[in-house]
Amino acid sequence: MRRITLLPAFLLALLLGGCAMPTALSPQEEGVAITRRMNDLSRAIVAADKAALESIAWPELSYGHSGGRIENHAQYVDVLVSKKSIITKVDLSKTTTTMVGDLALVRGHMFLMVESTGKPVPTDLEFLMVWQKRGGEWRLLARQAYKI
Repeated sequence: MRRITLLPAFLLALLLGGCAMPTALSPQEEGVAITRRMNDLSRAIVAADKAALESIAWPELSYGHSGGRIENHAQYVDVLVSKKSIITKVDLSKTTTTMVGDLALVRGHMFLMVESTGKPVPTDLEFLMVWQKRGGEWRLLARQAYKI
């Protein structure tokens, strides 16, 4: 009678399985990824790039403006692409990022140059952005700005 030993096969499977597991990014690496996404968003806003704007935010987006208007994903894209709101410059500063599981809470200062009635209007805002990581990808889930 032959004995089949399962322990070596189990250990081999465990070792091979462990090699295939993705490694988690450090908080610093996640912060760099969020900063990259924030810069992507700023460029997409200035360029009014529909494809980029759509891909940067999750479909469930809640986009709050400093005047109280709240837009969903489709509205946020439409307002920028249709040039109802023309933003020619976005500068972010004083940002802080707090990681909470699959969420990144980013607070900071935003300087915008907004074209209103053909004249550039400098605008200073404070903001909170909530980025969520799904399937290894960070996208904007919520944004709220307020005037200072």
